[in-house]
Amino acid sequence: MSRPSDRLTGIVLAGGQNRRLGRSKPLMLLGGKLMLARVADTLKPICSELILVVRPDQDDDTPDVGQALGMHVVTDTPPHKGPLAALHAGLATSYTTLCFVTGADHPFLSRRLVMAMANVAASNRSAVVPRVDGILHPLHSIYMPSEWAPFTGRSLDEGRSSPRDVIEEAMSKGYPPVSVYTEDEIEAQDPQKLSLFDIDTPDNLGIARRIIAAQRPVLRPDIRHGGL
Repeated sequence: MSRPSDRLTGIVLAGGQNRRLGRSKPLMLLGGKLMLARVADTLKPICSELILVVRPDQDDDTPDVGQALGMHVVTDTPPHKGPLAALHAGLATSYTTLCFVTGADHPFLSRRLVMAMANVAASNRSAVVPRVDGILHPLHSIYMPSEWAPFTGRSLDEGRSSPRDVIEEAMSKGYPPVSVYTEDEIEAQDPQKLSLFDIDTPDNLGIARRIIAAQRPVLRPDIRHGGL
């Protein structure tokens, strides 16, 4: 069983507009459990603190649910908006050496994978960003806030809004250091790569529900609540 790490903060970005699904993803029920609770419960055993980043004008129950889950709730870095502003807000608030950043729509996060990535980051003193099918996943990555909070802050002031663009810029310049986590490395910890699965569309939601249904134990028909 993994234990909380005093070097790792979990940062969960939950301020998206959710236009394609028409409802708040963090508050969706998946297998009888709120999506945000799934993410928080996975990260709590390996993180010393969880930070939830929401929009300043967020009017759903996500901030309240985050507080109920024991998360520290902050808003996007003003006056900016979007995922880069959320990423910066989380990094600027953290106090640990490393941060794992993810979205609130990743219901199958793998603790083994997160810790393996954190070990690489601690060893190489770099951000660790997975790449699958040639695509970088900045919202399933490890960052060193001492380097990446200032870097993302400058990027916001320059008018940038995409975490992926900022990662690619850092890779092209060689600073802040970035280590790409390969598909082979991902599969060694998470063979089906489900940790990187996020829910953006109704089709994604249907797939997630089928995955959870397949994971449920089969109950004997003669078993009822309270016993035989």
